[in-house]
Amino acid sequence: MSCNGCNVYINISPNDYKNRISVFTQNNLIVGEYDMFGQMILTKQASNGNDPSFWNKQVVENYNTIELRGDFYHKQVWKTSVFLSYVNNHQLVGNEKRYVVNGFADPIIMESCQVYNSVSTNNEERLQQRFEIGLGLKLPIGKVDKNYSAGIPNLDLQPGIGSIDVLGSMTYLLKYKKVGLYSNINYKYNNYNTDGYKNGNTIKATINMFLQTQGDKITFMPIVGTYSEYLNFDKSNYEQLETKTVIYYADTGGLIWFANLGLKVFKEKFTLTGEFKKIVY
Repeated sequence: MSCNGCNVYINISPNDYKNRISVFTQNNLIVGEYDMFGQMILTKQASNGNDPSFWNKQVVENYNTIELRGDFYHKQVWKTSVFLSYVNNHQLVGNEKRYVVNGFADPIIMESCQVYNSVSTNNEERLQQRFEIGLGLKLPIGKVDKNYSAGIPNLDLQPGIGSIDVLGSMTYLLKYKKVGLYSNINYKYNNYNTDGYKNGNTIKATINMFLQTQGDKITFMPIVGTYSEYLNFDKSNYEQLETKTVIYYADTGGLIWFANLGLKVFKEKFTLTGEFKKIVY
């Protein structure tokens, strides 16, 4: 329920240390409204600039992502994760579809290390804890210059970002019998792309409570929690007369909170995951 251009979604799975291939599909809906003077009258989420075609109209942006993910373990300590995404983004101005953008997004490679696992030291413990840290790179493979009859879409709608970015992640799991708490914080440092544009650095935090119930050969895991994002301002770095001018975009960035509800179903080697996030602030 968020864009991978901003950061990356990391979830929890109890069938640890098993190499797996996953497919995730995400949808993110953003609705904004402009008055007749071009002022945004609903909460900001992404910057479109003061485009006269938006004035006195509603703007709807729908971000769809299909992600192929591979998680590969080594000696129950190291985990290599690869994220490959394909996006289908739409922008509607009023009731007219302005852009339909398709393409491969920037891939992400992450390496994680399990620093602590109480189960490995005492298998009889009812209270289990795990702590993991990770570091990753996002590579500028996705297109950033797709052009259509209506013009060049905003960078938020483009499949790629155009910069080499660094990700850091910390994950903590606390479980007592069948009840547990899962938290993840990941930080993404963005660099300037070839056009001199830099997305704001972002922090994402998730705290979820879960209950692991065993059915007839099927394990159910309902999840409830909260999720938040903090984004710095985007900025541009222009060279003029041998000097660099940095421009900050005050209509980008900000803090957003979601309420999170989900369900995971495990059967043998297969996992089905569903999550819904609703903005509460």
